[in-house]
Amino acid sequence: MNIKKSFKIYYLLIYEGSTEFNIFRYLTTNKFRELFEKSDIKFSNKVEIITNDKQEVSQGNLGGAGNIGHFKAKYTLIKDRYAGQKLFFILDNDLDDSLEMKDVIEAGGDIIQFVEYNSEYLLLKLSGKNPKKPFEFTNLKEFRIYTENEFKSQFGKDAPDLKDSDLDIIFATASYEDIVASFDKLFSTLEI
Repeated sequence: MNIKKSFKIYYLLIYEGSTEFNIFRYLTTNKFRELFEKSDIKFSNKVEIITNDKQEVSQGNLGGAGNIGHFKAKYTLIKDRYAGQKLFFILDNDLDDSLEMKDVIEAGGDIIQFVEYNSEYLLLKLSGKNPKKPFEFTNLKEFRIYTENEFKSQFGKDAPDLKDSDLDIIFATASYEDIVASFDKLFSTLEI
């Protein structure tokens, strides 16, 4: 009997900050561990960029996406350093330049998973807290402040301080369909 040999597909993981990484790690190595372990998709956050003694990217962490100019500069550094590698980005979708960042990433042949609208909002939504939406605010900065404060009020800590046990509680009431819809690009990599 011939057994078809599968080939691994590797993505370099680039994320906006620690909350996005913690959610990604939780989903891929905890909540849906078996699903991701069985797949041919592998992620690595071993992306390090230092310029002029300044850490630009540390283990895939952008340290925030900033504005489009700041993002393009980091993106160019990553593409140059890791030429030929497929990149998988996880970014909040509440920046003024989010759509421009998406265009840059997709034009470079890479994948972007936006978090709706930011990590705090998404986790509040998935846990059934019914947070306000961006259009209810004068600008996106007010919305980001609201979601950070609302998150801390509901969960008693800042989102970057979440542990797996906290994420277990948050994701306990979320349906598989809602999680997959919220992380559609991540789960679509399993179908490649």
